[in-house]
Amino acid sequence: MKKFLIPIIVIFFYSCGYSSLYEDQKRDLLLNVKNMKGDFEINNFIKNELKIASKKTSTNVYDLNFETKYEKIILTKDATGKATDYKLEMNVKFTIISDQNQTISFNEDFLIKNESDNFEQSNYEKEIKRNFSKTVKDKLMLFLINR
Repeated sequence: MKKFLIPIIVIFFYSCGYSSLYEDQKRDLLLNVKNMKGDFEINNFIKNELKIASKKTSTNVYDLNFETKYEKIILTKDATGKATDYKLEMNVKFTIISDQNQTISFNEDFLIKNESDNFEQSNYEKEIKRNFSKTVKDKLMLFLINR
């Protein structure tokens, strides 16, 4: 019975026809970053994400400026005064130049524990910044598609 059930399930899921709702529309935007201010690392992550997501031959062209703000806030300290918990706050403010300077902002925050290894802590924060930039790119594209 299992010999027949597994191929049927595989065939069913393979041919179910799933595709992302916005996949076709996402590829029909060209996003040009004209100016960026703020945190250098987040700016580069966002710029690269927007460049990858843009379609070069699109007729829907948007010129963008954006400014990022990144803060690492100490929430708690131990008895020796060493920080144990942090809150990472990130804010991105996009200005769509090609649409009478319309402005849109995205805010994210994330709570983390302090690691004893500074190298691991740095890599973890970098990964959080990278994930944040992907989230911001997705939110911006959905905003532009749904206008």
